[in-house]
Amino acid sequence: MWISRQISRVQEEAPVCKGRVTLNDNGSLEAVSTGIERNLEVFSPYGYSYSIPTGDDMLLAKCDGQQCAVGVKMNNSGLPLGEIMISSSSGAFIRLKNDGSVEINGLVIDKSGKIL
Repeated sequence: MWISRQISRVQEEAPVCKGRVTLNDNGSLEAVSTGIERNLEVFSPYGYSYSIPTGDDMLLAKCDGQQCAVGVKMNNSGLPLGEIMISSSSGAFIRLKNDGSVEINGLVIDKSGKIL
């Protein structure tokens, strides 16, 4: 009986959960998920840095016994399959298009480097 209670308790804690950013102040990140998570570390692909705006949803995972942020919920509406877009909350963007061109804030550069 004791063992079954311990097993069910462990299974209740999800290794990955969704959280919402409640504070991002000078590198100190806080989110609410099943509880309040403070001083979260954020992990991303090498070379990518970002500061998550308050109110955004993020994915939290267990890392060395503590929660860490592993990504934010993306919005890919209107983006064709295979294309990649990097954008900021102010609306600035870089879009890598399927035809080999790059679009930067509306300026299009074809794959040969010519500005269209």
